[in-house]
Amino acid sequence: MKLEGYKKVNRIKQFNFQINRVLTYGKEACDEELVIKNLSDVHTLEEWYEAWTKLSAIAIDSNKYMHAAYYDRMAEFFLKQSDSRKHALYDKCIEEYHKAFEQAGIEYKAYEVPFEKGFLKCIRMTPENYKQTVLVCGGYDSFIEEFVLQVRSFVQEGFDVILMEGPGQGDCVWQKIYFKESFEHPVASVLDYFGVSSCTMVGISWGGFFALRAAAFEKKIKHVVAYDAMDDGLEVMTHIFPDFICWYVRKLIKNGNETKLIRLLTKISKKNVLADWMLSQGQFITGTDSIPAMYKSISKHNLRSVYEKIDQDVLLLAGEKDHYIPMCQFKRCKEKIKNAKSMTSRCFTREEGGEQHCQIGNHGIAVDAMLDWIERIS
Repeated sequence: MKLEGYKKVNRIKQFNFQINRVLTYGKEACDEELVIKNLSDVHTLEEWYEAWTKLSAIAIDSNKYMHAAYYDRMAEFFLKQSDSRKHALYDKCIEEYHKAFEQAGIEYKAYEVPFEKGFLKCIRMTPENYKQTVLVCGGYDSFIEEFVLQVRSFVQEGFDVILMEGPGQGDCVWQKIYFKESFEHPVASVLDYFGVSSCTMVGISWGGFFALRAAAFEKKIKHVVAYDAMDDGLEVMTHIFPDFICWYVRKLIKNGNETKLIRLLTKISKKNVLADWMLSQGQFITGTDSIPAMYKSISKHNLRSVYEKIDQDVLLLAGEKDHYIPMCQFKRCKEKIKNAKSMTSRCFTREEGGEQHCQIGNHGIAVDAMLDWIERIS
């Protein structure tokens, strides 16, 4: 696998990571030269939106719908739910992805699986005489469409792939089906809908937690991949702050001091647009109306009470420079999941080109590791 590497395009860490999230898919998803030229000097959220929508217009004029879809996904990413442009841009982006799949000749079927008061969007790609089914979910801020290029390798290797959205993800949040820790319920609905009796489940980003949590209760999952390993949502959602503030925020949450918590984070949000977006987005996907309520909801995303129920073959992945999920969660999962049928773990390094969160910059190295592992343990 050729190492593409994580590129330094923009000096703002969050912006740079999201830019690399597009660049990692290569020429099929973007024009790298144009992206770098237009995004390197962006330093506000409005400039971010304008740069990506400009690129989308250029791509559409050139009939490159895959490029347009990834660009509009990035333009939508940092818009708040209160921004009237967000929902319209979401719809435009999804339409572009599906036009792009048709242009690229990607064979797939889209489904709406009944769930609670609405439905879960799924995409299924099934080769002839497939080996087994691989169920894939995203995490805190993903659309299933953006993973199609990545999981296509699984299909090419003879696996039936089902991409699923769960509560708080993609279209669900617009249906007011909000982020929940109990991911085993949407997983069961999807597996039952498709009549799947045995599968491997891969959880991407926050999906690493969802996959492990689902495996604790849903035994149709025979093998589970946490890409990357995660076991504590509250820890992740406070890890973004500098060390002292992180410690203080966790202390305020633990002590139930909501007034001080709101005062502190409101002050931080006025000075840091990315922190402001993160707190707003957290309330949007959890369906809460305050910072304390959001953190209370997120704190339920924890494996403490279910480690011992995970008894499948387990693969834990991590990047040594992951700035979203603390490395302690990878180590804790290895130590606490004691009843696994088998346990395999791998932490990717800078030298390998996979040191970032979900191996952005060289996600192929993670895909290869997952495919090798599934072939070996099946």
